[in-house]
Amino acid sequence: MNSNAISTKKTISEVGLIRAIACMSVVLLHSIKFTTGESTEGAIQFGLWTLAGLLSFGTSTFVFISALVLAYSYPNQLPKQFYSKRIKFLLIPFACMAVFYAVMSGVLNGWSIPKLVVYNMLGAYHGWFVLVIFQFYILHQLFNKYIARFDPRWVLAIALIINVAYLAFFNLVAPPSSNQYIAYIWDRGYWMPFTGWVFYFALAYYCGKHYQTFMQYIEKYKVWIYAALPVSLAIIIYNNMYASFGFGSKRMDMILFTVLLIFVLFLAFRNVTKMPALLSIVSQYSFGIYLLHWFYLQMMDIAIETFAVSLGYFEIPLLFVGGLLCSYVTINLLNRIKIGKYIVGRVNVPKSSAPASSRSLATEN
Repeated sequence: MNSNAISTKKTISEVGLIRAIACMSVVLLHSIKFTTGESTEGAIQFGLWTLAGLLSFGTSTFVFISALVLAYSYPNQLPKQFYSKRIKFLLIPFACMAVFYAVMSGVLNGWSIPKLVVYNMLGAYHGWFVLVIFQFYILHQLFNKYIARFDPRWVLAIALIINVAYLAFFNLVAPPSSNQYIAYIWDRGYWMPFTGWVFYFALAYYCGKHYQTFMQYIEKYKVWIYAALPVSLAIIIYNNMYASFGFGSKRMDMILFTVLLIFVLFLAFRNVTKMPALLSIVSQYSFGIYLLHWFYLQMMDIAIETFAVSLGYFEIPLLFVGGLLCSYVTINLLNRIKIGKYIVGRVNVPKSSAPASSRSLATEN
């Protein structure tokens, strides 16, 4: 099918809803971490730490829907100026915020700003997922040219084995030395290569390219999906109690939970025809919120500590709402000036003539 035919396709309204939920999940995750730190002592702290880990599905979901929308919008080949647009509206904001956070961390902690800039450009700050998405663009072309001819079941099985084996290595094997560069790879450097996300990409590729078939499959097997989700959750909680897998979306036991939850969200929103106003705004501003919210959470956390305000766990909803609201205002104001969208990303305002899929993070931001 010609990629130009996408303008006639049905809008994927559920993608916008899922994007909004993924975005809010990440903000809530970081709000919890700023409030509680890494402590797991006591039932409440353990529960919040576990909840924060589960909320990390939001990052993997961003990655998944980006690949799904890419395959849905461009099933055969990428259009001209595809990369130039993404460099302008994805990579340049990523780079701008990498410098911004490097300067901020350098000033607050007295660290070397040039070194922090280099680290951030390599994905050391929370905007690292942009680098994964750019790898997906290349993978998409490779899949279209070489992989699409093979049986999807074999491709998915191989991708899953690679993904689980890769994460298992870094989850379970200790760094071979105390060298700072090796320590960095084990700490977060292994997040960036596509091998840590290849199953999400492969699954999203087939789901997007055959979207209606995908929806029919999850509808057909929804009972099994609903039944398997709490099992995957129990596995994660068990590992939190009795094993040391680290934290977040880069755990091998998060793959099953994340995929099942994504399927459940698609099932839940499959008949929604109009997105609630709040979720619509969050979806449109999601990329900028993802880049900016950390700054506001940190500033609010510093202010709370400076003024010795005792909020207890109420700090979590305060940071969550404040992070979303302050990010929204900043993005809105910066997008009113010409250069603003290149700093924090542009707002994906719906266009009546274009489907939701073509307005998503993967295809416009």
